[in-house]
Amino acid sequence: MRKWITWLAAGMLAAGLLTGCSGTKETSPAAKSYKDGSYTARSSADDRGAVGEITLVVEQGRIVKADYKEIKKDGTIKDEDYGKTNGKIENQEFYNKAQHALKASATYPAKLVETQNPAAIDAISGATVSHRMFGEAAGKALQQAAPADAK
Repeated sequence: MRKWITWLAAGMLAAGLLTGCSGTKETSPAAKSYKDGSYTARSSADDRGAVGEITLVVEQGRIVKADYKEIKKDGTIKDEDYGKTNGKIENQEFYNKAQHALKASATYPAKLVETQNPAAIDAISGATVSHRMFGEAAGKALQQAAPADAK
């Protein structure tokens, strides 16, 4: 009997710990309903003058598509050349970090369509500035998409 009670208590403790670690981020469809249409917004500039730009497509009140890009201070889009100097990789470590951040930020739009909530998207290590810019741009676009009574 004593072993049974010990096993029962251990099982309850494990279940409690697992429940406590389940997280509370919203991953189901958002309670909000947005106005159908296409909405574009930009973030404020980072310390190097780059901005994030998002275009959201809303259908039947839900975000169905999100396109995101980062635009450098000179107006060019961050791409496979991001992190190069004068078209060449002069610092491999810097280039690798820049490309990692670019690839990581490319995952944010799909997560937004999935969660319907920019606050539910976790930052990816190495792409935290991109995460901030993405969240800010998405928030601005969603403000445009909010019904008049929700603004």
